[in-house]
Amino acid sequence: MKNTERDGQINAGYDSFLDTVTNIVGILIILVMVVGVRAQHLPFTLKPDTSHAESAEEQARRARAEELARRSTALLSLRRDILELSATVEMVEAERLARERERQRLALAAALLKKELDEKTVALSQEERRREQLAEAIAACERDIAASQQRLAELSSTTEQVQIVNHPTPLSVPVDFEEIHFVIRQGKIAYIPLSSLLDELMSDARRKIPRLFEVPEITGTVGPVGGFKLEYSIVRRTIGEAEIAGVPGAGAYAQLRRWILIPEGNVGEPVAQALEESSEFRRRIAGYRPDRTTVTIWCYPDGFADFRRLKDFLHERGYSVAGRPLPDGFPITGSPGGTKSSAQ
Repeated sequence: MKNTERDGQINAGYDSFLDTVTNIVGILIILVMVVGVRAQHLPFTLKPDTSHAESAEEQARRARAEELARRSTALLSLRRDILELSATVEMVEAERLARERERQRLALAAALLKKELDEKTVALSQEERRREQLAEAIAACERDIAASQQRLAELSSTTEQVQIVNHPTPLSVPVDFEEIHFVIRQGKIAYIPLSSLLDELMSDARRKIPRLFEVPEITGTVGPVGGFKLEYSIVRRTIGEAEIAGVPGAGAYAQLRRWILIPEGNVGEPVAQALEESSEFRRRIAGYRPDRTTVTIWCYPDGFADFRRLKDFLHERGYSVAGRPLPDGFPITGSPGGTKSSAQ
C-alpha cells in the first residue's frame, strides 16, 4: 500500500510538470506569432546616402531587400523554434500518455492486489471463526465427558438395589360384560356416567327425529350428568330402490353419526387420593362384580404413569381393564363406526 501511494504521488507531480511545459510551449507559440505580425508592419529605415552615384530608387530596393532578407532569416529562425517546440510538445505528450497508461496499469494491479488481499482476509476471518467454534465445541465435549466421568464414578461408588417388576402381557379381548368408564387427565381421575348420558341421548333424539323429514341432520346436547355433557348428531340415511310396504321406491332411516363427551370444569379427584379406601373411585367400582365388569380408562399422555398404577390396583382385585389413550386436546367421542374396548 505504501508503494502504491508513492507511485500515485510521483504520477501526480509528473502530470503537473507536463501541464507546465505545455503551457510554456503555448505561450512561446503565441509570442512567435505576435513577433511575426509586428515584423511585417515595421517601417523601413534607410541608410544615409553615402554614394552620390546610386539613385534613390536603387537605395530603396537595396534597403527593402536587406530588410526582407533579415525578416526571412528571423522567420526561418522562428519556424525552426516552433518546429522544435512542437516536437518537444509531441514528445512530452507521448511521454504523458505512456505515463498515464502505466499509471492505469499500476492502478489496476493495485486494485487486483487489494481484492485478493480482502478475499484472503475474509477467508482468514472465516477460518478463525471456524476454529473458534471448533474449539468451543471441543471444550463443551470435554466438559460433558468430565461430567459423565464424574457421574459414572459416583454411580460406581454407590450400590443401588433395583427391584424388577415383571408384568406378564395378557391377551386383550373385546368387552362383552358390563362396562364402567373413567378418564385420567391433569393428575385426576373422574367417573364418566356414560350409560345415563346415552339414555338421555335416546330420549332427546326420539323427540327430534321427525325433523329429519325436513333437514338431513339434527344435533342436540344432553346433560350435564356427573360433571359431563353429551353433544350428538343424527343424520338421515336413504335406501335406494328398497321394497317398502310392498311398493318399490325409496326409503330413509335415522342413524347416530357420533357423540362427543364434554367435561364441565376440572372434574374428578387426584389419583393418589382415588386409591384410598373412602375415595369416589373405590366407591364406584365397589358396586360392580369383578368377574363380570370391565373398567375402561380413557387416558391422556400426562396420565400414563397414573394409568399403570390404577391398572395394577384393579388387576389385584380381579377387574379387567381396558385402556383408551387419547392425544392432547382430543375429546372422548363415539360413533357406530367406532371400536369396542379391549380388556386385559
